[in-house]
Amino acid sequence: MKGVCSIARAIHLMVLVAALFVSAHARAQDRETITWTKLPGTAVDLSINAVGQAYALALDGAPWRWDKVEQRWRRMSGKFVRITAAEGNRPWAIDADGVVMRYNGLWWEDKDKGVADVAADATGNVYSAKRDGSIKKWNPLRSEWQPIDGNARRIALDSGGHPWVVTTSGTIRSYDGKAWTTFSGNALDIAVGGTDAVVIADTDGAVRTFNAADNRWTVVSGVADVVAVAVTPDGGPWAVTRDGSIMATSLLAAEEVKVKEDRAQEATAPGVTVPVSIAPVSVAPVETAPPVTAPPVVVPPSTAPTAPTTPRSSASIDPAAVTTKSNITFVNTRKSVASIAIGKDGSVFGLDAGGKVLRWSNARKTFDSFPGTLVRIAVDPEGNPWGISALGRVFRHTGQLWKQIVGATGSDISIGADGTVLITDASGALYRLNEEQTRFQKITGSGILVAADPDGNPWTVRTDKLVQRCDTSPCTVLAQKAVSISVGPDGSVWVVSDRNLLMRLKADRKSFEVVQTAGHTPSKVAVGPNGYPWVVSGTQLALASNYFERDEGGDRTTAAATAGNTVGTGATETVVTAEVSGFTFTKTMQFETINSDILSSGEWAKLSIGNDGHIYAYNMGGGMGRYDSNQKKFISKSTFAGDNSYDLTDFDVASNGDIWMYELNPNTGLFRERNRVVKEYKVTGGSVRAVSVAPDDTLYAVFSFTGGLYIIYKKLPNSEVLTKFSNDSDVLDIAVGPGNDVWIVDNSNYVQQWTGTKFEKRPANGQKASRIDVGADGTVYIRDTNSALRKWNGANNSFDVINNTNIGYVAVDDDGRPWTSVDNTPTIKRAKD
Repeated sequence: MKGVCSIARAIHLMVLVAALFVSAHARAQDRETITWTKLPGTAVDLSINAVGQAYALALDGAPWRWDKVEQRWRRMSGKFVRITAAEGNRPWAIDADGVVMRYNGLWWEDKDKGVADVAADATGNVYSAKRDGSIKKWNPLRSEWQPIDGNARRIALDSGGHPWVVTTSGTIRSYDGKAWTTFSGNALDIAVGGTDAVVIADTDGAVRTFNAADNRWTVVSGVADVVAVAVTPDGGPWAVTRDGSIMATSLLAAEEVKVKEDRAQEATAPGVTVPVSIAPVSVAPVETAPPVTAPPVVVPPSTAPTAPTTPRSSASIDPAAVTTKSNITFVNTRKSVASIAIGKDGSVFGLDAGGKVLRWSNARKTFDSFPGTLVRIAVDPEGNPWGISALGRVFRHTGQLWKQIVGATGSDISIGADGTVLITDASGALYRLNEEQTRFQKITGSGILVAADPDGNPWTVRTDKLVQRCDTSPCTVLAQKAVSISVGPDGSVWVVSDRNLLMRLKADRKSFEVVQTAGHTPSKVAVGPNGYPWVVSGTQLALASNYFERDEGGDRTTAAATAGNTVGTGATETVVTAEVSGFTFTKTMQFETINSDILSSGEWAKLSIGNDGHIYAYNMGGGMGRYDSNQKKFISKSTFAGDNSYDLTDFDVASNGDIWMYELNPNTGLFRERNRVVKEYKVTGGSVRAVSVAPDDTLYAVFSFTGGLYIIYKKLPNSEVLTKFSNDSDVLDIAVGPGNDVWIVDNSNYVQQWTGTKFEKRPANGQKASRIDVGADGTVYIRDTNSALRKWNGANNSFDVINNTNIGYVAVDDDGRPWTSVDNTPTIKRAKD
């Protein structure tokens, strides 16, 4: 077990490290002549097993897995203080509370408490050292721990699966399955690797290896003040010094490494540097820690795809970069999508009208659901999606989880075939991931839409919709207007014009030619390998000119195993677009009527999706009802307010079942009912007007004041105090989504969204509504002023009308489905799956 990560070194140092590793690999067997090489970064914990599987913990406790094929670290979920490689890429780890967990391939499973250390091997043996010094062995057949006689503070396993330990008093011992053997000396840490090479960090800070022939510990000179050790499969010791430096004597390389670059590449993370393993003939990618600066954006570990460092020769041109000579013809996939992005590997991702992420399957000829909700999407060369949320927060998918790029905000995003990542902000400024891959830096040029070409140069659409190429300063403006732009791995440039025509840049690189999309009007375009485009039509149908062959075997597993989310925290950014004119987006949605006989006729049902996972309905006289999924109807729920026929104008439910209500009768005010006890909350001089409980249980309430002021107040879940949310004083209705994404309807009936500093109209030209609700997944529905149901389409910055619906109240469940109250019978309807 041992360490990883924090301060990056320069590229020339990494080349030197590679050379030293090769030299060390050919060293003589005399351990005292071993040459130590200082690796970049500072160590926390690292584990390497007998088959070369390596896991590391970053300074923040995040675990990483070494990809021997791609020669890079892959981020995993969780936060830990100790980690050990085990059988079949299923590591074990211990968190700060002493809980030991095993990774099952999808998530971490708790296995025990009060653990100080854990050791596993590649054949399935697992031992733990408890905080009280006792030792236990894992029995996988019974899923239980069996006590082993002995005492340990640190533990490691030899090739027979037997433990070597450092006891709580520092003594070194080994167990053969029957009896313990005690060795001379004392140690701080112990590791076993290779053909049972045993290494310790002694109490003086020296590294020692065990000489079985002489039954003694031999000092390995060249490093001092060591606190932790590890051993590679060939028996070479690694060490972590007290100041955190990582020292190595032997390379860590896969049997076969596919090297894509001629020099080391760096991918960055806030405050973390992962260790580097180096192949015999090349330097593997390094992950380095950037300084925290602003306005550049700090990028998390493994954020950026690898970018080429030398010009591409004709002999090494990627087949994806060769433009097809076939005619471009489109096939209607008959699948609905609001926007599309395609990676160099042929991965096709999309967003539906609500921003939910989709992934195209060639095998099933459909879009499969993929975790996440975004309004902009891009795909890196490895086929991983990146995107921007409705709040302008930037996210990337690591292959295992969604990770927010802390501090990064943008309005549009694009990733070139070389791995260059470009973003724009709401003002049209351009940012590129810098050459050292430590942060986004502002670059020359402007645009509200951006596309990266294969050499990383930006093509943009300006606020006046003119297309420009920004490979020089100033940018070169082309005489073409567009509302969508994409550049393929082959360098072909495609746009959808402001007249809704699909167009391709001609060979002169100055003008565009029309490409027909027979029977369909395009609204967006994305380009994949060999210059084949996909188009989103004005009716949100996906049109494909080619299906890109790729291995889809792991797609569903990746989706199912994805951790994290696309909610995020921190700064926000307005997401702008080159609006498509001439379209009125509509959706057809099927509804089913839900039995609500317990409610009283003649009164509209008010609806709430509680944070406790239940759907509630209320009307005066009928009281409170809660939907029963087994009986498929609303059943009566006994509450003080409902049983006493309180007149509730608005209500919402917290995760603990608290009912927050705007009550008109018998009293007027903001009340909370908890366990049938009602408590009033007041703001001096204010009268409540609307309430909403955010997914994190923060209460938002609108209060009216003399002079026609309507102001939002909020109360945190662990507080009893209402505080002013903003100085805005024109609020009619309020709804709050994940990440405290606040939406309102103002007194002029316009929908607005909180940007982090102010409310802005959505869309910019305005949409009128009388009611609004936001689901826990961020889906937004409104009742417009004509009583029609509309859904926010973040990809197009518009509210799509739902055909043939007239409603009174709307609530959005955790799956993003609307529940509506449509008359005073009362009739309640739910959108079908």
